[in-house]
Amino acid sequence: MLAIDKSEQSEKNKNQIQAMFNAVAPRYDFLNRILSVGYDRYWRKIAVNQFGNISNKTFLDVATGTADIALEIAKRHPAALQIIGMDFSQSMLKLGNAKISKNNFNKEIPLIPASAENIPLKDQIFDGAITAFGVRNFSDPHKGLLEMYRVLKPNGKIVVLEFSYPKYKLLQGLYRFYFEKILPLTGRIISGHKTAYSYLPTSVISFPQGQAFKQLLENSGFKKVSLITLSLGIVTLYTGIKNV
Repeated sequence: MLAIDKSEQSEKNKNQIQAMFNAVAPRYDFLNRILSVGYDRYWRKIAVNQFGNISNKTFLDVATGTADIALEIAKRHPAALQIIGMDFSQSMLKLGNAKISKNNFNKEIPLIPASAENIPLKDQIFDGAITAFGVRNFSDPHKGLLEMYRVLKPNGKIVVLEFSYPKYKLLQGLYRFYFEKILPLTGRIISGHKTAYSYLPTSVISFPQGQAFKQLLENSGFKKVSLITLSLGIVTLYTGIKNV
């Protein structure tokens, strides 16, 4: 039996996930609101709050999707200097650009097609880098975090918002039932995609959480790494500093 090259398998997985996001893009925002009961907006606001004063600073939003995080930063006052959003899904970027135009932020938020593992931008140009519910979908999370580290200025900050499982056993049971039964069914009916919202709980279960992801950030070079849980542990917010 021939061994499967890891890079080939990684590229195959990336292409499958990319195709999935392209397919669900038209219903993506609507499903986010419904399936999170509107909490996704709250989580994003808290994530952007981690940057503190954003005046005249530059930010990179990795796996921007339909640009919700980029728009959240742009709407803050005083305003950021520029926010670049990037995603590997052209369908998501198309929708993101439409939202950016509707909000009159075309100059402030350019969107580019790219994957986290190969960010096509120069070293040390951003004050902050953020990814919301995207790191699970990196074909190589460690490489993606290293790239985010590379493009940050010294003392630049990374913010990662990601799903996690609550610690309380009773809540775990209820959450798993919703996450593994209700969510995939609802997502399948509304999006019309057979597997996209079954992939979500599977990817959360298999992804390193809490201290394990904190260690991954530290292994990627970040210092002063911290984490806080939101909404009883359904979501975890990680931050770190590039201190060189």
